[in-house]
Amino acid sequence: MHPESRHEIETFWHQLEEMWGHLSHVFDVVAARSAWDQPHGPDWTMAEVPYHLAYCNWDVVARGLQLGRDYPPRERELITTAEELTAWHWRKFGERWPTQTAVDSVIQWRISCDSVQQQLAAMDDADLEQPAWMPLMMSWTTKHHLLTFSLTHDWSALTQLRIHLGLRGPIPSPAITRAYLAKEMKSLAMRLAWEAAVAHALTVVMAFTDPGVGAWTIAVADGQATVRAGAADDADLVLTQSSETFEKTLRGIQEPAEAIRSGDVRVSDPEALSLFAALFPSQTPPFVGP
Repeated sequence: MHPESRHEIETFWHQLEEMWGHLSHVFDVVAARSAWDQPHGPDWTMAEVPYHLAYCNWDVVARGLQLGRDYPPRERELITTAEELTAWHWRKFGERWPTQTAVDSVIQWRISCDSVQQQLAAMDDADLEQPAWMPLMMSWTTKHHLLTFSLTHDWSALTQLRIHLGLRGPIPSPAITRAYLAKEMKSLAMRLAWEAAVAHALTVVMAFTDPGVGAWTIAVADGQATVRAGAADDADLVLTQSSETFEKTLRGIQEPAEAIRSGDVRVSDPEALSLFAALFPSQTPPFVGP
């Protein structure tokens, strides 16, 4: 194996280690504050988060990486609706030990990180394009996608923890934040309201104020939405915000209208914003919790 054949793997390795270090730090803060019972959204507490991350690492990422194309057909669960996703999460919570503590869940999460790392250690860059089963909304995808899911899912979990705890840091590196936002921009484009889009065209720039993160352009034309990195010069609408504000409005922590009133989101054209809202009517998270 040539050293250059693990360039992408090493990038994932270092980025995941960074995110796991950030999350470990925040879990230490929660423990020091004795805040495991603090609410995390409407239905969860802080104690649910490390357990949630652990079963996602095991069931979605490590298992998919390990089995690849050999994932047993009878075990290929596929969750395609918000209701099924919420039910899956609560089913996984029901598998906890009856006496499980938050400390136990943190230990499980750390072991699950090791399991992902063990799979990475056995891979090279060519493996990234190998088939892998993704049970959450996808079915067959690639191992690259599973690792991107792990990285961006951790970004979201960390950012929500920081928001709920009132922490200013730790802040993920710009490359990880860009990966998260790129995924969410594509997800936003997939939620295009086709009925409204066939009659309208709109070019929107989502500009992020985080250092080194940049902007994305979402262009709606002929009933379709396309996404590209960078800012279009001729945008009809520019929405300027931090990635943290984006996460707040996406996860229902802050109402979009309140974010605009407070100046957390700056809008270049209120009339174009109304069309944007009609074209993309929902930024609601697909399940309850992180």
